[in-house]
Amino acid sequence: MVGSAPASRIGPGPAPSFPATTLPGSPGTRKALDAAAFVTPSGQIVCELLASGARCDYYAQDRAWDAPEPANCDLNWGWSLYVDRAAATSCVGDTIVTKAALDSGFDTWRKPTDPTVDWNGIALAALPYGSALVVDTFRCDSATTGVTCQNQSTGHGFVMSRESYRIF
Repeated sequence: MVGSAPASRIGPGPAPSFPATTLPGSPGTRKALDAAAFVTPSGQIVCELLASGARCDYYAQDRAWDAPEPANCDLNWGWSLYVDRAAATSCVGDTIVTKAALDSGFDTWRKPTDPTVDWNGIALAALPYGSALVVDTFRCDSATTGVTCQNQSTGHGFVMSRESYRIF
């Protein structure tokens, strides 16, 4: 993952806390060994989790925000966030969609009943709303209100939705 120095928190409110267990009937928490990728059921947010960090890209043109340009960024920025030991806006020269679609094993967490999203002719595995995906210490939660990703060891992470983003 390519990134910059951690950004300050944007917006009010405390960092989210994740429940130790899931509610009965919820799709629950899924785990992948060392790499995973997913798209939200809306197809607007695509995320990749590795043992070294998590990154999400917001692809829809209707987002109401642009993340600030990372220092010394000669690549693309404004729609991508990441977390490793800390969280920040991403300076990226690639797209998660290509990796998520082509790298084998990125959807080992997927259940047969989970939806897929057609993204420009590529069938991507969607993480159902109310579900979480974990790789090593990194966890991303999919919700109708957006995606939250956090390094559970450091407590740093981000929230991304159509309306806003927040780095904590």
